[in-house]
Amino acid sequence: MKSEHELSVTDSANLDSRERLLGAAAYLTFVPAILFLVIPPVKSRRFVRFHSWQSILFAVSAGIFALALKLVFVVLSILPLIGFLVAWLSLGVGFLAIVALWAVLVAKAAQGRTYELPFIGPLAVRLTELDTLR
Repeated sequence: MKSEHELSVTDSANLDSRERLLGAAAYLTFVPAILFLVIPPVKSRRFVRFHSWQSILFAVSAGIFALALKLVFVVLSILPLIGFLVAWLSLGVGFLAIVALWAVLVAKAAQGRTYELPFIGPLAVRLTELDTLR
């Protein structure tokens, strides 16, 4: 399997600024990502399809992570004395982690790189390849 650097070199040489912009725009919300997978001229571009699938999977996993953080918050806030402080701290750190990862994904797509996240990146690649076969 190619590393992220090898993929970025081959992808960047073949991408125009429109594809990079569409790849980055796929991460704005899941709505553009779904639209990019439906609109025929856009869905034919592998780079945009990959980032659209990864955006959708990232949004789902971020939602699940947010629900888990909410559960942790409830459990920790029950603890006396320092529990409420630790609950707010964990919520803040979790939120910052999601925002930072989202910013990295947008920046990588804008640079023309196909950066695969652990766990959901390989699934996005498989979904991208399934779209190619159809």
